Amino acid sequence: MSACEKCWRDAHRGYPRTDVAEEYRRLLAERDGHPCTPEEQAGLDATECEQCGRRTRHQITGECMACGHWHDHHGRDCSKDARDLK
Repeated sequence: MSACEKCWRDAHRGYPRTDVAEEYRRLLAERDGHPCTPEEQAGLDATECEQCGRRTRHQITGECMACGHWHDHHGRDCSKDARDLK
């Protein structure tokens, strides 16, 4: 699963006073009952998923944070390849 870009961005707020990775883990645990939306998780530069039509294709990995469909950076379907890795 791809990182939540909102939590990662929020974890940087205290830097350099706090360890970013530690703060990220703390935020994930704190927000576990009320996670960020798929749009927030995908990041500010997310693009539209061809599978579900939402702007939830992760800005770095290409994973759709709503339906789980995988795309490469050229928009090609990589879902079968991603399933093979699991």
